[in-house]
Amino acid sequence: METTKESRYTKYVQIFFRDVTALGGAFFYGLVSLLALAAGETELFVRLVIGFVLCVGITSLIRVFHFKNRPAKQEFHNFLERIDASSFPSLHTSRIVFMCTTLAYFFWNNYQNNYTTAFFVLVAVIVAYSRIYLKKHDWWDLLGGVVLGGVVAGIIIWF
Repeated sequence: METTKESRYTKYVQIFFRDVTALGGAFFYGLVSLLALAAGETELFVRLVIGFVLCVGITSLIRVFHFKNRPAKQEFHNFLERIDASSFPSLHTSRIVFMCTTLAYFFWNNYQNNYTTAFFVLVAVIVAYSRIYLKKHDWWDLLGGVVLGGVVAGIIIWF
């Protein structure tokens, strides 16, 4: 009986992290960007688009020259699959760190709301950890993604 409870628990945790990791994906990022545009926040939209392009571009460039297998090795058969199969730095982590930092900055500048900042930090941490839990990345990959997302956010916010 105990094994059933454990396996059910493990199944729900797996589903939770699988769903949460999607928040660092391109689809969700696109939705957030379009929501900013629909709300009339053109400057925020432009920052999000430029940050997305920089995170994806820099990650791809690093992966072209530095291939590192994922913890759960991923097969590849062509150049683009090879870039996707490489794990350093974590693209999901860099995107979510960039997006959450940019949104936290936006909300702080406009509403001085500490709760939104805490919320965005929590989201970024959970999404980053989901990549470890799902065996897509290790801690070094996450660190690379955090640094990349943070640097890109700093550059975009500065200008």
